[in-house]
Amino acid sequence: MSNSKEVNVLWLSQEECIESGAKDMDMILEYVEKVNLWLAEDKVVEPELLHLLWEEGNYSGQRIGVHAALIRSEEMRVAAVKGIPSNPMNPIQRQTPRSNGMIILYNEETGYPFSVMDDTIVSALRTGASSALGAKYCARPDSEILGLVGCGVIQNAHIEATSKVMKNIKTVRLYDVSEERAEKFAAKWKHLGYKFEICSDVEAAVAQSDIVYTATNVNLGNEYIPKEWIKKGSFHSGVSMWDHKNEAILEGFNKYCMDYKLRLKDDKYPLSELTKSGQLDQNDIIELGEVIKGDKICRENEDDSIFFVTLGICATDTANSYRIYQNAKERGLGTGVKLWSEPAM
Repeated sequence: MSNSKEVNVLWLSQEECIESGAKDMDMILEYVEKVNLWLAEDKVVEPELLHLLWEEGNYSGQRIGVHAALIRSEEMRVAAVKGIPSNPMNPIQRQTPRSNGMIILYNEETGYPFSVMDDTIVSALRTGASSALGAKYCARPDSEILGLVGCGVIQNAHIEATSKVMKNIKTVRLYDVSEERAEKFAAKWKHLGYKFEICSDVEAAVAQSDIVYTATNVNLGNEYIPKEWIKKGSFHSGVSMWDHKNEAILEGFNKYCMDYKLRLKDDKYPLSELTKSGQLDQNDIIELGEVIKGDKICRENEDDSIFFVTLGICATDTANSYRIYQNAKERGLGTGVKLWSEPAM
């Protein structure tokens, strides 16, 4: 063993991450599913997330989310801290992404960092993968109609991931405030062979769909999906969080599933607010990992209407980023950065 006290960190740009597999949806799906299982097997340690808000109380405005995770599985042992700022005005004012992510990977034994990389791509794709895996385990297997509200970055991840796990989809109903954006979205994904229908209002995209994903810029207090739009037997993933009215969540659905119930401690998210107020029993919410492991069943019959929430497990970013790091090392990618030659203290 070397006695060197030097600590070196591998920096990976977004382009190098992509070259190392960041856009490989098959890999993303594999490790999102594994992490949910590892969480159910107590092989993941993940604390509550931290929100830094530019404006106090405005969770839908400019913010930074800080996440951390430790994976102790047979396949990998690695820790990470992730920061993901979000500014909903970036696409409007600057024509740049709403969010960007950066993740630091740490050696479990020493606690020293060994890689810093872009997490923007992985964060977006694992969001789509999480919803798709929710559908895989909770939606009706014969689901044929997919409804997408919003046609931005996250919905691209949703449709790609869903095409890989739900094989009976035939029709995709799209709604976006920009009809042009919806048309471009349909053109981009026409190779999947689906029939794309561009809807003139949200209800048309939601009410007849078997699987619904909402990914919009809606703000807290502007919820718009009522209980009457919830199709019996459907599966909804409320990615943008504040799309469904409380009455829709409580009366339109009879089953609830999420990726990580610790997030119920967070403020302002729909399920956390409903459980804190006593309107929903958190014992009635199932974790996706428990379903994957086989400990619990979410869908018991074809009429079950299921509301799914993915608030993000940092360990899914951690696992995929670690695989990207391994791929980059094999390909000789990245820039080595010295943290120190000798510790000064």
